[in-house]
Amino acid sequence: MMSSSLQQQERLAHAMLACMAVYALLAMHLYLPHLFGIGLQLPFNVIGWFFIGLMTTLGLWHWQRRRLLTSRFWLGMVMASALLWLPFFYLHNNSVAGHALPRMLALCGGLLFYLALQQCRFNALGRRYLLYCLLGAVSVEILLGLAQFFVLQPDNWFGYNTEVRSPYGIFQHRNVMASFVATGMVLAIYLWLHEDKTSTRWFLLKSMWFASVLGAGAILVVLLQSRAGQLGLLLGLLLLQPLLWQTLIKTRSKRLLASLLLIPVGIVLGVFGLDAFDMSKRSLSIYTEADGRFDIYAHGLRMLLDKPWFGFGYGSFESAFYRTYATWRELTPGAKPLFTEMGHPHNEFLLWAIEGGVVPLLGLVVMTGLVLRLFYRLPIVQSLAWIGVLTPIFIHSQTEFPFYHSLPHWFMVLVLIYVIDAQYGQRRLLGVPPSWSRWPVRAWGICLMLFMASGLYAGQQLTRYAQNDDHTEAELQAVINPLIWYDRTAFYRHHWQLTHALLNQDQAQLLDYAAWARRFVIHTPRAGVYYNAYLALGSAGHEDEAQQLLGEARRLYPNVQLLRSTRIQDARNHLGELTPNMTAAELNDAIPLYDHLRPAIGGAY
Repeated sequence: MMSSSLQQQERLAHAMLACMAVYALLAMHLYLPHLFGIGLQLPFNVIGWFFIGLMTTLGLWHWQRRRLLTSRFWLGMVMASALLWLPFFYLHNNSVAGHALPRMLALCGGLLFYLALQQCRFNALGRRYLLYCLLGAVSVEILLGLAQFFVLQPDNWFGYNTEVRSPYGIFQHRNVMASFVATGMVLAIYLWLHEDKTSTRWFLLKSMWFASVLGAGAILVVLLQSRAGQLGLLLGLLLLQPLLWQTLIKTRSKRLLASLLLIPVGIVLGVFGLDAFDMSKRSLSIYTEADGRFDIYAHGLRMLLDKPWFGFGYGSFESAFYRTYATWRELTPGAKPLFTEMGHPHNEFLLWAIEGGVVPLLGLVVMTGLVLRLFYRLPIVQSLAWIGVLTPIFIHSQTEFPFYHSLPHWFMVLVLIYVIDAQYGQRRLLGVPPSWSRWPVRAWGICLMLFMASGLYAGQQLTRYAQNDDHTEAELQAVINPLIWYDRTAFYRHHWQLTHALLNQDQAQLLDYAAWARRFVIHTPRAGVYYNAYLALGSAGHEDEAQQLLGEARRLYPNVQLLRSTRIQDARNHLGELTPNMTAAELNDAIPLYDHLRPAIGGAY
């Protein structure tokens, strides 16, 4: 008869798998109207963190009742994470470190979720079901992406741009979609190579599923025209080759070989799809035209060499990048301005090194070493295969910032590494945690769920506010969780203040707006905020300060049209025509003001 403890453990594993399935097959793909962006500005990420909180709470609810199961890998990751946290507490250069707090909390949330998975003590079948959930999530996104490209019509409910025709799924960005699909394709092959063939009917159904992912995924990767996704898929498949050939030589499976041929067939069909929608010219140009990444990487390395030990301070990348680039450009004849609104250097290692110096860079190297150490315990062909599964997302993290765009990418990496660790890693049993510790752990998960639930509603409130031309200040004040979009909420609140101050010529409010804008551009130096602050100072009669601020903005962004003399003069001319009885919409038509805080470049479109 099964013991009470074992029954409880089995119920926990079943409940965790049920939550995982609901999230992977349904909640991950829910669409809600939004204002685009990254991170918690995208509703599917907010929903994802709600489920992370739920599963963490579920897995750790009774953790004080028995010895804590973990692994050497997880303990090593905790110590490496401490290195990433250390620069957060530097006192000399961390005036805006609060803007890095979301990613630091996301790191801790991932570690606690990983620990919750470990307490479920999944057996081999349970771990396989976790991988099925991941592949199911990829399958739903593939269906959604194909529907976007081939089925959706203009003015669709999804807000999908049928003229651009970039089938980004739920992710709102083609590169993020591409690395997710590429990971699923490599995972499908890995699962097939390790599938139990005892049940012929179930194996046939699963092999059809895996084959469909390969064929449809190949079509989609071509349609997405993502170099990062295609490179990640190619390297992933190459790393899988030793295990694949070993299996084919042993089993001589014609079904597997035929299914692998679906990849080149899917590529051909994808090329025909591009040609049918007259996108083949664009698809060729993305492979021959250089983008701004080389300039970003080059200047990022200059910044790293300039302050290698302590960095420029957490949360300061965007401001530090443009200010130091402006200085370098002035000293370098022929140097060209870069595009604006960039909050990440498109390389994860480079971001942490620029902001925190050598300590967080060492932490990331240690994390990478811990993952590779897991593979060291495997046979070489198995090790290469698992590295291949992780490769598409890793490649993407070195060319963009998928973990900030998409929680599902972070979720997928955590689950994949957990499965590897649980199967091949070295387990450790810690002592029974003290009874008082259950309350902080429970509070983390419950507060995370409450914050995300309220944040999801707050995001819809802000979206309606921004999309409604007749919005009122009361709508903005009614937002129940302004922390979810802290910067954008502050921007809207002060933009409302600026509008009424201009109409009523309220000098005190105009100067208050300019003071806020000066604080804001320290961490987010947007050209539009400079422009608004210039108009506020000019209207308040502080012409010298206005010109000084405009000069600073033009130095950072010499190629922004909004800061050109003609635009500035036209706006100043219209300032004299404002009357108190004008509406905010009429004022915006007359000047106009910068009224929408755009997300960092590389975000949703």
